[in-house]
Amino acid sequence: MANNSHQRKKKRSKTSKRHKQQEPAGPRRFSEFGKFANDLLTKGYIHDQTLSISTHSCNGVIITSRASRQGRRSTANVGAQYKYKNAAVEVNFDTKSSIATTLSFRGEILPSMNVNASLRLPEYGSSQLNLKFQQSFRNAALSISVGLNQSPDILLSATIGTSSIAFGIESKYKTTSRSFSRLDAGISVTNPSRDASIILAEKGDLLRLAYAHRFGQSRKISAVAEVTRRLSNNKNSLAVGVSCIADKLTTVKATLNNRGKLQALLVHKIKPNSSLNISAEFNMKALDKIPRIGLALALRL
Repeated sequence: MANNSHQRKKKRSKTSKRHKQQEPAGPRRFSEFGKFANDLLTKGYIHDQTLSISTHSCNGVIITSRASRQGRRSTANVGAQYKYKNAAVEVNFDTKSSIATTLSFRGEILPSMNVNASLRLPEYGSSQLNLKFQQSFRNAALSISVGLNQSPDILLSATIGTSSIAFGIESKYKTTSRSFSRLDAGISVTNPSRDASIILAEKGDLLRLAYAHRFGQSRKISAVAEVTRRLSNNKNSLAVGVSCIADKLTTVKATLNNRGKLQALLVHKIKPNSSLNISAEFNMKALDKIPRIGLALALRL
């Protein structure tokens, strides 16, 4: 009898743990509304030539050298990054003789608060201190970001709902003019195969509808369509895109909008942390123009 009761208690504890693990997550943050569709349409496309080389030292410092060329203009910078527990420091030097230092802490004051301090020389006027608080609940998510400088901006976003459907709002308050420079609202519906969002942005002047679909059980092929309408002048725009994961190392993407701009992208991983990106842009309404070609090689040694 004692053994049977002990086994029943074990079964109850296992089932309770299973229920806790399967407890649904809370709603996504407002910054994630339509993010998958936007990344598929815009992320990775480049128009310049870039070479980036990163190395690791024995004490954990990551040193990155980057050089890029766009047309006749060339730029280069060298950066160093060091992480220790929840803190990170990053220093960058560029060809314009400017130095940028960023210091960030996560969870030092509160588990859900991030602190970022940036210092730029000689343009010290652009230096700032930023506090970001993010908290997720069972049916709500809250994010507050405050820039502690001479004219701080306050960014506030909140969402309610579930992991499948969420309603959210985001606003930006400028203390200098004592007015809201941004007021957006939206709804997001998502599941493993679909991602849809409707966002009313720019104080109600811009309506954006985006829908992305992942095909098949492996979901290696994705398609997206985005429609935007400017209510003040009744102008519409349309963009469609597709992404295909050819294998574990290669991804191909393409986008086309109503203005005739066609973009294609090939991403190939050379090593787990190294990649080669080749991008091309064509104007379908002016095929006599030379296409813009972008090339980016990132090596991590």
